[in-house]
Amino acid sequence: MPALSTSLRRTSRPVPGRTRSRLVSAGLVIVAAVMSLVVLAPTAQADRVITGIVVGGKIEEAYSKSGGYWKWGAPTGPERASAKRGRYQTFARDVSFYWHPAVDGGTAHQVGGAIRTRWQKAGAERGALGFPVTNEYKSGSGRSNDFQGGVVTWSKAGGAQIVWGGILQKWLARGGAKGYYGVPLGGEYRTGGRFAQDFLNGTVFWP
Repeated sequence: MPALSTSLRRTSRPVPGRTRSRLVSAGLVIVAAVMSLVVLAPTAQADRVITGIVVGGKIEEAYSKSGGYWKWGAPTGPERASAKRGRYQTFARDVSFYWHPAVDGGTAHQVGGAIRTRWQKAGAERGALGFPVTNEYKSGSGRSNDFQGGVVTWSKAGGAQIVWGGILQKWLARGGAKGYYGVPLGGEYRTGGRFAQDFLNGTVFWP
């Protein structure tokens, strides 16, 4: 009887290797569960901290898709409120990203350099041009940004100029900056009872 009792005591002892294996397995399950929660968190992928400043949401999305840090540099300050319930953030390489929930499906867009300067002189998002609806793009011999109320085109020949209203419609109908008239050489002006604007290859009148 004592021998049987000793045998039972020996078989009931825990096996160290098996215990460690169970603990490791349980730990892996917990780690996997935590990681899945982090991946699913809606803000985890949207916000980044660059040189101690947060770049987040739609602005971060547009910033990353269009070149991110290597193209635009680090943020020079936090995201701020713009007019009309919009948001903007400025970056080191002379560029800002503007966003408004009701403009272009809530997509943020980049505007910078001489185009941004001309847009700001016209009142920026508070003015007749409103918010940008495209990033800057190549257009003929220049570069352009489209805005809610018109286009700002920069070229070596004419600098940064606004095209809008009836003249914009006629200009776009002939291909815009890459079409018949080419880039604008100056702003809109009045001549008699009409408005006119000079382009590289001619003048557009309205009406």
